[in-house]
Amino acid sequence: MKGITKTIAAVAAAAALGLAAAGCGNTIDAADLEGQLADQLAPQANVDPADVSVDCPDDQEAEEGSEFQCTLTAPNGDEVQVDVTLTDDEGGYDAVVPPEQFE
Repeated sequence: MKGITKTIAAVAAAAALGLAAAGCGNTIDAADLEGQLADQLAPQANVDPADVSVDCPDDQEAEEGSEFQCTLTAPNGDEVQVDVTLTDDEGGYDAVVPPEQFE
């Protein structure tokens, strides 16, 4: 992959942010996470967050240590995997774009 997705991978750093819990269960708000990831990663690659889409799994339990992947789609259509690890039961998380997907 070239272009914007490689730039996103090169500049993406781990984030420690909080997510709102969704509904009555102890699940994360996927839409909230998707927005936070777009807001965090797009500007680092000089892209408007509105031009980036992120898709995370729905109904992800807000449990410390849970790991899952989200998919970021760049304006040129390239997709980038974002690895998310929940750092607590309250919706804190670390998000990393693994560089090995670009080798």
